[in-house]
Amino acid sequence: MQILYLTLSLLFIIGCSTHGDKKIKQHSMYLDKQYFEKLDFSTVELQRVKVDKNWYYVRKDGKAIQAISNKNGEADAFKEGLARTRVNGKIGFFNKTLDIVLEPIYDYAFPFYDGVAEICIGCKEHGVEENRMIEGGVWKSIDRSGLVVEE
Repeated sequence: MQILYLTLSLLFIIGCSTHGDKKIKQHSMYLDKQYFEKLDFSTVELQRVKVDKNWYYVRKDGKAIQAISNKNGEADAFKEGLARTRVNGKIGFFNKTLDIVLEPIYDYAFPFYDGVAEICIGCKEHGVEENRMIEGGVWKSIDRSGLVVEE
């Protein structure tokens, strides 16, 4: 009985001590009402809104996530249920509930098509909006879970 108590106590202590080390990654935020209170959510669950120079997808409750701008300067469209976001210069994917599905770890990524997205590690993006060019790096294809399906 004492060994069981000791084991459980030790597990509890270890769990408590490592809990503070875990980093919770939060890529969404809540926008101030002034940016979305006039949007019509009666027929859709998400709206796009531009704040300063950045596009965001926003829900009725104000939860928002930044979307990258596409070649037309608009918010990236959802393709196969996912859209792209850029965090600290890296691209990842989020779903329509504004949750990150694939962490922003790619230097560049194209939208999903037929269940696959082309991603690049080590490439550089040059230019702005419709005149962007991507140079260098290693290109791979990933599935919706982030697994490499083709190199």
